Amino acid sequence: MIQLYSLMWILAAFGGVLGFLRGWNREVIATAGIALSMFVLFQIDALFRGTALLFLEREQAALVQIVTFLVIVFMAYRNRSLARDPRRTNRDDRISAGILGGLLGVVNGYLIGGALWYFLDINEYPFYPMIMMPTATSPSADAIQAIPLVIMSGGASGSGDALVIVVVVLFVLVLAVL
Repeated sequence: MIQLYSLMWILAAFGGVLGFLRGWNREVIATAGIALSMFVLFQIDALFRGTALLFLEREQAALVQIVTFLVIVFMAYRNRSLARDPRRTNRDDRISAGILGGLLGVVNGYLIGGALWYFLDINEYPFYPMIMMPTATSPSADAIQAIPLVIMSGGASGSGDALVIVVVVLFVLVLAVL
């Protein structure tokens, strides 16, 4: 069985490869979309789970949250960059854009994997026996405080102040790229 901690970093590595291939200008827009979706889903979590998902089973409620997040991530990755055409740039510019894109891709993979883990955690790991709650002595239990939404929001009962700052900084960065 694979630890959720390992799965999150595997997604981060996959995101790094994807980011290298896409370039930094597309990845920064995707990062902003991912951060915004995390912010919105965190802010409306109590309302969303307390009203709209109240009559659903735990598995269905978790699935609705995960699918909602993944649809928003898909739309964020489907962006069209307004930057110049990479075929018209020289080789060194393409390599540096790829390296920066790879670094941002690692961040994006970490954000996506961590958000999925967060949704499983707040819904008390409803997909038992496929996905189980980490045992108290596992690396995943030790790393649960390293989930991006836990770090940026202060946990399920946190205020989300750092998440607001991240979203604002990313939007300023996106506006600078465009």
